[in-house]
Amino acid sequence: MMNYKAHFEKFVSDVYKRFDDDDERRRSLQEIAENYKKTHQKLNEITEALNKPIIEKPIDLIDNAQFINLMGISQKTAQTWRDTGVISFSQIGNKIYYRISDLENLLEKNYRKANKI
Repeated sequence: MMNYKAHFEKFVSDVYKRFDDDDERRRSLQEIAENYKKTHQKLNEITEALNKPIIEKPIDLIDNAQFINLMGISQKTAQTWRDTGVISFSQIGNKIYYRISDLENLLEKNYRKANKI
């Protein structure tokens, strides 16, 4: 792989030597060099971001038996909550699953703060 940065820096150095007496050209070359450095830095940031491994948090699930036990409810109540849309669920065959996040949302939505007397 060619080292573009070293190649470009050598090129700029060579050009500086050729036009050492011309201030306007020197300023133009300095501006080009600065823009190159900024572009190079941005490309490095993009490359780093693209190479980061994507870590997705696994979906935390519980099955219907765990849900019933955790909530202290009957199977009929769990069925009613699913039928009326109280709690979201996934069903694969005869197996029913709930996301922990949906359970947390249900509890948060129905949270009642105690009032001081």
